[in-house]
Amino acid sequence: MFRSVPQIVSWSALAVGVLLFLVTLARIDLDETLNSVGALGLAFPVLLLPSACWQLLRTWGWSVAFPDHARPTFGHLFRVRMATDAIGFFTVRGITGEPLKVVLLYDRVTPSITTAAIALERMAFAVISLVLAGVVSWVAVRRLTMPGAWDAVFTIVSIATVVVVIILAQVARRRTGDYLGRVVQRIGRLTGRALETSRIVRFILDVEDILLELLRGDRRRLIILTVLPVVCYLISAFEVWFVLWAVGEPISVTAALAIDTFVRLASIAYAPIPGGLGALEASNVAPVAMLGLGGGGVLAFVRRVKGLVWAAIGLACYPKVTPRPTTPSPAR
Repeated sequence: MFRSVPQIVSWSALAVGVLLFLVTLARIDLDETLNSVGALGLAFPVLLLPSACWQLLRTWGWSVAFPDHARPTFGHLFRVRMATDAIGFFTVRGITGEPLKVVLLYDRVTPSITTAAIALERMAFAVISLVLAGVVSWVAVRRLTMPGAWDAVFTIVSIATVVVVIILAQVARRRTGDYLGRVVQRIGRLTGRALETSRIVRFILDVEDILLELLRGDRRRLIILTVLPVVCYLISAFEVWFVLWAVGEPISVTAALAIDTFVRLASIAYAPIPGGLGALEASNVAPVAMLGLGGGGVLAFVRRVKGLVWAAIGLACYPKVTPRPTTPSPAR
């Protein structure tokens, strides 16, 4: 029996994942996929190198997002990132992984600073990746031969990107002051309540202050957080090209970018599915088949194994949190 709404959501997401997995198995040539995987042989570990570079760069981006005076060591951040990604891989991504980062860094960095660093790194990668997805979608519509439905998908993505960028540009025009603080003040005036007295509201406002200070501070930080998402995007697309090339299905750079862009967008939708079961496979197989190519099953297999490998590494290097020393109360 289900006891709560989260349980219903989790089991429903898992059921959808299992269904997608079965549908994907029915649509691919399983014998050909297994033969292609076997043909990779000793070259298989090499296919994991792009993801290793991606993990290191993402950790560097998170490290840069911390203020200089409160930045943990790179090695510890890498362990925390691997551990939280591993937990998120088997549960609901983001909802589990991001708060866990704050917990695992509690003995080294104050929660408000850690939250602001997480938000800054996530925001930078989300915005830049969205812009790149829009550009890739625009190019894909014009340079790739795709069925009408796929043309529509990439066209919608490119249009949505333009709309979001316009909205962000309007927000970015304000270079001073805060945003949430003004909203809280207005709501307080309308309701007659001092919302700032709430611990949760104060924490959110503290995070906003730190985040805005980081955004408006070191220009080097902003340059790095602008360039890194581009590099990581290209590495992920290179992984697609590399895997298909290894199984004798060479593709163009535009096709690799288009495939990886669809996988990225699909990953947002299947985030509630533990491990992306079925959805990960379907999102990798579908765009490859859309281009009339083989090798989609191998690509899905490599990325499934990659996810399990990094999850195992994350669980193996799970860091311990040392409780903060308590200040002894003065003797009476």
